[in-house]
Amino acid sequence: MKKVYVALLGALLLLLTSCLPAPVDHPVRDEPTESEYQALVEDLKDSTVNLIGYYMTFELSLGSGLIYHKEPSKDDMFYYYVLTNNHVVQSMSHMIVKTNQGNEEIGDIYAFPTKETDNDDIAIVRFESRFEYPLIDIIPYNDTQKVVQLSIGQYVFGIGTPVSKDNFNLSSNLGIISDITTNYISHTANINPGNSGGPLFSYDGTFIGVNTQRVEVIDGEVIYLVGDAIHVNKVSEVITRRIADVTPKLGIVIVPYEEFVTLEYEEIFGDKAEDFDPYDYVPTNSYGVSIIEVNSTRPSYNILQRFDLIQGLNGQTVENTEDLVAAIGTIESGRTYQFDVMRFNPETNQFEKLNLEVFIP
Repeated sequence: MKKVYVALLGALLLLLTSCLPAPVDHPVRDEPTESEYQALVEDLKDSTVNLIGYYMTFELSLGSGLIYHKEPSKDDMFYYYVLTNNHVVQSMSHMIVKTNQGNEEIGDIYAFPTKETDNDDIAIVRFESRFEYPLIDIIPYNDTQKVVQLSIGQYVFGIGTPVSKDNFNLSSNLGIISDITTNYISHTANINPGNSGGPLFSYDGTFIGVNTQRVEVIDGEVIYLVGDAIHVNKVSEVITRRIADVTPKLGIVIVPYEEFVTLEYEEIFGDKAEDFDPYDYVPTNSYGVSIIEVNSTRPSYNILQRFDLIQGLNGQTVENTEDLVAAIGTIESGRTYQFDVMRFNPETNQFEKLNLEVFIP
């Protein structure tokens, strides 16, 4: 009986250990040769992007990201998913995704923190394109039975767009990992504002983290610049959670009419808003909710337009945001929404009332 018990215990331990994630080892190695490093960078750049954040027509933020996943959409097109920092996309109405192939895609802020207690600085931008973009493998996300194992002293480098759009897809110097925690990697590869959201790679081109900030440690007159990246194992966990939190959406970004017409645009956006007059887009002395963006990968796209003024939904009058939220209810697949909007027609130079249908597939 004792032998049977021992055999069963051994089988149980084998079963339990076989279910644990297997480490993907990245031991300390010699510094890559110049040609090896150049080849890696040129290959990886095709999946690394520059993210430019907009609020309506105003350009506000600069960051980086990587294309990690795609899926079919329609008409031989694909949805592409870009990993970045949440602080790059926060408060933006849409993103322009600049690719190494010379394209500029319209990106939606697809997945982001939905709870105030969620401080993980990860967001996902989605765009639709016919272009065939290569993907960067995120090992623990694509295979949940694997984790990436890192070492202090290991060579790393980043790719991103530091400081200015003119620096698109610059690679950093080769640095080393100086510290590792469960969630973060500290390293000495040079990163700057604009690198946020961009990838950190190990010496062999394996994606190991998302660069998120540069820490300046001042000791007397000596300044030590240390970069922080979110560890790929943590990134994989957060991506899974972000995608699980995505729900059906109309795909519109809105502000109340009163806020839209009274906002001090030039004070907030500077010279970019010098010629912006909200009454070019909505009628005076009116009411409703203004659309300031329509997401390009959501069902409202090509039906509703930026600057449409919503005044009714499904037969209910919409005077403010609360009315709109109440009329929408819980957005569910299979439902159709009837919008009454005011839209400026540049051909007639008049505002026209339109009734538009949006179906949630």
